Amino acid sequence: MFTIRKLRALLAVLLLTLSTPGCIGSLGPRSVELTRNHYNMAAQETTAQELLMNLVRLRYRDTPYFLQIASLSSNLKLGAELGASGSLPSSGPRIATIEGIVGYEESPTVTYVPLVGDRFVSQLLEPVDLGVLMLLSHSGWSVDRFLRLLVQEINGIPNAPSASGPTPTEEPVFEEFLRVAELFRILQRDRRLALTQGISGMEETQTPRRTYLHFTAEALETPEFRELARRLRLEEDRRIFELAVGLGSHDPTRITIVPRSVLSALFYASQGVEVPLQDLEEGRVTRTRRSTGQPFDWQRLTGSLIRIRSGDPPKTVYSAIRYRGSLFYIDDSDLESKSTFSMLNLVLALQAGDLPSTGPLLTLPVSQ
Repeated sequence: MFTIRKLRALLAVLLLTLSTPGCIGSLGPRSVELTRNHYNMAAQETTAQELLMNLVRLRYRDTPYFLQIASLSSNLKLGAELGASGSLPSSGPRIATIEGIVGYEESPTVTYVPLVGDRFVSQLLEPVDLGVLMLLSHSGWSVDRFLRLLVQEINGIPNAPSASGPTPTEEPVFEEFLRVAELFRILQRDRRLALTQGISGMEETQTPRRTYLHFTAEALETPEFRELARRLRLEEDRRIFELAVGLGSHDPTRITIVPRSVLSALFYASQGVEVPLQDLEEGRVTRTRRSTGQPFDWQRLTGSLIRIRSGDPPKTVYSAIRYRGSLFYIDDSDLESKSTFSMLNLVLALQAGDLPSTGPLLTLPVSQ
């Protein structure tokens, strides 16, 4: 016989089941499974879009701006409702209905920090440290990629120094540097060179630590090394060369470079932005010309490094943003551009470090 007492007992059992530690405890891990990858992908995609946006801004001589995600928190609320109704007539069937609803609500809060202030600007304008080049080399990055992106001159050979700022009106000088970077890449690919710090063959420690370029004995017999030594005016029977910051080339036992700043590297990469023809014709961006007066094609310099297209995108894009009424994107099949883009993100993160922001915090509670 179904009585009010039995109905109360059943309700108590159901409520106890919903509130058991096992039921609630399984919600936390499940929420991680449901949300972590989504937050991760959103952060990665928006970081790529921000860098792409700033490269396009620099091409138009607009001011870049960086907004960093400082924190991301989410509150999870568990709710349960249980109701029952029934009829207990004096005769006939006795009917009882029990209804229950269990759900959870997520309330994320995102805090943004503008990367501003003199410290961040100084980091953007300071030349990249030689240790960063060594880290990139040891991490498997191709030497020609970071030389082209982060080095403005090597032993007096220029790498389009005029492209380290706003787009110039005259074509840059870069052809010989590209060949030097290619020779370095061939030797690196064949495992015949390496960058090290603090070991010169005579001294074990240095303060500050020095950076050295080591060639293998086999490298000295290759035509690539002999051509490289000739172009850089180095001793052809020497295996170890100190890598130092400086102008020109006066010592055949040393390789001197002029490193770019992070901002200069961003300007350099921004020359790979292909702007709409209308913006060129209306003077919104600088048109670079050759000595003959013909337009200079920036793809000669940046085409094998990074290419940011505009117009109708393909079916799949790596990253895309809309700016000044046009769509700019990196093709998902353009592996060279994606690699350079990733390197830029890494160098920017290394140079920015854990800088405190002097700007306001922007906290956005997100409600559904």
